[in-house]
Amino acid sequence: MKRLTSKRGFTLIELLVVIAIIAILIALLLPAVQQAREAARRSTCKNNMKQLGLALHNYNETHGVLPPGCINGAGSAALGDQEATNGLNHTGFTLLLPFIDQGPLYNKWNFDIASGGATNGFFTSVAGGWPNDNTPLGQTILPALLCPSDEGQTLEVRTDSSWMATSAARSNYLFCGGSHYCGWPGRGLYSAYRESANDMPSGIKTQSQGMFGFNGAAKFKAVTDGLSNSIAMTEGCIYGKRDDAYSPLWAQHRVYGSFAVNHPNLDPNHINNKRYHINGPYDALGAAGAGTADDPRIYVTVASSVHEGGCHVLMGDGAVRFLSENMDHTQYALLTRIHDGQPTGEY
Repeated sequence: MKRLTSKRGFTLIELLVVIAIIAILIALLLPAVQQAREAARRSTCKNNMKQLGLALHNYNETHGVLPPGCINGAGSAALGDQEATNGLNHTGFTLLLPFIDQGPLYNKWNFDIASGGATNGFFTSVAGGWPNDNTPLGQTILPALLCPSDEGQTLEVRTDSSWMATSAARSNYLFCGGSHYCGWPGRGLYSAYRESANDMPSGIKTQSQGMFGFNGAAKFKAVTDGLSNSIAMTEGCIYGKRDDAYSPLWAQHRVYGSFAVNHPNLDPNHINNKRYHINGPYDALGAAGAGTADDPRIYVTVASSVHEGGCHVLMGDGAVRFLSENMDHTQYALLTRIHDGQPTGEY
């Protein structure tokens, strides 16, 4: 007698239950995977800044001074005793190329002609015209100068040659210019503002000079607050700014896009104290001096990132710290100065 057997498969309900369970598991696991990826990207960004710290120290060992934040930045107003046709727009990154394993690119650079075509105010033209032999070099995308979390890593191409730089690769890192006096377009040469001062929202008045500026930078011995208490570089987001025209460019100085600066106001509610802070918004409704509409997009020339809650900063001693966007405003402002003489607390 043959044994009768029956073949039985999954029912439709069972299949739907299995699919539902798989979907739930994916939904539960996806945030964890995304967090792991972001943690890896943040680690890469932090390592990029550590390498820049090593480059700055090696440059200082070689030259006895840090590289200028920019040289003859024609995207700014008069810088004193300069010919109006001598705009160069070199950035400190072009000088750091040999120290970040980009010696061949550095050797091709012509420092007698402009690195960017931007002109503004006092300057009427740039040395060597634009475009020139440096133009294609400045279009080189350097991963070491980009935060992998940022979405805006495309080559920027513009057709104008006014105050906006043209045809250039972006960067996610900014030289810390202290106050707007040292790192703001048209404020003058770095060396001229050692003793200038700002009123802090806490009521104290403190000097303005940061580690970098126009046509100059600090020697380590000038950083009397201590290298571990002074910010050398910050992140500067590409994605999320109010205007793409202010994205940082590694090879070309541009107005409002090459330095991270801090410009406090004695009134604690003033918009400057909100704008010139970590991830500072363009406008905050209700703040003194603000516009009539709330605009959370990132303001120009401020430390910023796409990392949640703050951004990485490179201290003068080479350490990389992650600073919260909610940290005390005066404390952050003091970290951007190099000889304010004020005590630094926990941050």
